[in-house]
Amino acid sequence: MMRSPLPRRSELNTTQSTVSAAALLKSARSAVEQSYSCDDSLARAALHLIECATDVVVRLPERDLDSARDVLGLARAAVVTATVAVREIHDRERDDQATPAGPGRVVCGLDR
Repeated sequence: MMRSPLPRRSELNTTQSTVSAAALLKSARSAVEQSYSCDDSLARAALHLIECATDVVVRLPERDLDSARDVLGLARAAVVTATVAVREIHDRERDDQATPAGPGRVVCGLDR
């Protein structure tokens, strides 16, 4: 009796994984919404990244050219959002480390 070969990974049903990933992203979105105010720009960036990821997860099983284009657009939007968020974090940290220059203080490696 011959056994049928195991399905390749790409042939496996992705519906369960999609539902699982979408549920995790939904709970992540809820956690961010409950933990941070809507005025926090980093929280808004995180929410946008979660939305992009959710859309990608939902569209991946469709496997058509239009869905692929949509996913690529979402990936680009996520990269822009992440870049802006990282820049904002960097600027905040730089502002937090900056101290007012006073007599005897070192600023940018130079004595004032």
